Amino acid sequence: MLWVAVQAVLFVVYGYALIATPSPDWGAARWFGALLILGGATLALPALIAHGRKLTPLPEPNRALGLKTMGVYAHIRHPMYTGLLLFTFGLAILFQKPWGIVLSVVLTVFFNLKAREEERFLRQCYPDYIDYQRTTGRFLPRWRGFL
Repeated sequence: MLWVAVQAVLFVVYGYALIATPSPDWGAARWFGALLILGGATLALPALIAHGRKLTPLPEPNRALGLKTMGVYAHIRHPMYTGLLLFTFGLAILFQKPWGIVLSVVLTVFFNLKAREEERFLRQCYPDYIDYQRTTGRFLPRWRGFL
């Protein structure tokens, strides 16, 4: 439950940074932010659909879901985290919020720690998870097998 509480606090602070901090003019970088948001949605939405109503914010796996290894999960072990991170960086750039970028980095560290904890549970729950880890990247595809 601590993971969920910390995650909620980080997102509240991030939201505050987007709304309340000054916005320097970054010009064309806004388009880059929009592309990151689109990329984040492209990764996160199929993963959300794959989990359906069985999605949980806890790092413990939901055994009713089984191990997801198809679709976007065939290339990335945590596409929802990657999508969320792309989305947070994209929003910070789009709205020209330097503190949003700083907090996106903090969220990156948080989701890396949470993913490590989640993977510990997944290895215990699914013996095939170790082989799956060898062929997929945590947040980005393993390029040698992807291209």
